[in-house]
Amino acid sequence: MADERVHVFQWAQVPGPVGGVTRSVHDLTAGLVDAGATMHQVDTGSAPRAARAVPALRARRALHLFHITRLWRAIVLAPVFAVLPGRTVVVLHSGSTRRQVECMPAWRARLLRTSLAAYDEIWAVNDEIREVLPERLRDRVVVVSPFVPTRVTSTEPVERDPDLVTVATNSGLAHYNASLAVEAVRLARAERPGLRLWVLAYDQDGPHMAALRREVEGLDWVEVSMNLSATEVSAALARSAVFLRPTTWDGDSVIVREALAMGARVVASDLVARPVGVELAALDARALADALLNGGRPSDGAGLAHQSVVDAAVATLALVSQASAG
Repeated sequence: MADERVHVFQWAQVPGPVGGVTRSVHDLTAGLVDAGATMHQVDTGSAPRAARAVPALRARRALHLFHITRLWRAIVLAPVFAVLPGRTVVVLHSGSTRRQVECMPAWRARLLRTSLAAYDEIWAVNDEIREVLPERLRDRVVVVSPFVPTRVTSTEPVERDPDLVTVATNSGLAHYNASLAVEAVRLARAERPGLRLWVLAYDQDGPHMAALRREVEGLDWVEVSMNLSATEVSAALARSAVFLRPTTWDGDSVIVREALAMGARVVASDLVARPVGVELAALDARALADALLNGGRPSDGAGLAHQSVVDAAVATLALVSQASAG
């Protein structure tokens, strides 16, 4: 008897780095299980572990979700996705996709555009990727939010600290601008000396983090935490008066949406699209300090999604089911 189930394959590195991508994949899996999907994991970080999923890949009633931040991975696996049965989606979690394309040699950018034709849909965390695609691919782009509102993890009541500012950084990398957040809070403390900064760092505790720790050494108003659990991050955001997001580029990030959901003010750089409710300021310590103290320009949310990645997946799952039934 034929297998009438729709199989969903999550193609992602396991375990992935701590942070928004891993959280989004986890929440998406939970949402699809709730929707009754039969789930499979294809570990793109290990060829032997990925090979274990090969027998199941023959399922014709299938939805394949390929999670990446680096566009070259879409090129590498395009030949595989071009021949897979079922419907295929590449999920671009990084807000730097347009920047990545602009930094590619011309030949690689052409190869990328050819490779993306292997995927039935292209899900992105903002609308910028559409601008670098050929006309024939633009209607495949679906803008999604990686944040799943029903899965905010902090359930315990937490008292808001009116002087607590938090900022997140992946491994202390430069484009997260944690040092700029330190300087912005330093400037704001001239007017509100009780302000404190909590740096929520995740992923690699390497040389960039070591440099950040040296920078804040001796500052009793700065705390640095590394790789807190999702529940602990959620509780930190619930305690925060302000969450700073001074990134050089960004997508529709999980932590920004979660901070808003937790009731924190979010002050962010104005270089990229931000969700409604975020307060914008120039990527400058003085401007960020002023916005922290007095409020920033409200974002209108242009270029971002009104649906979560789970909503998009459930809708696509329904398409696969209908196509199979027909």
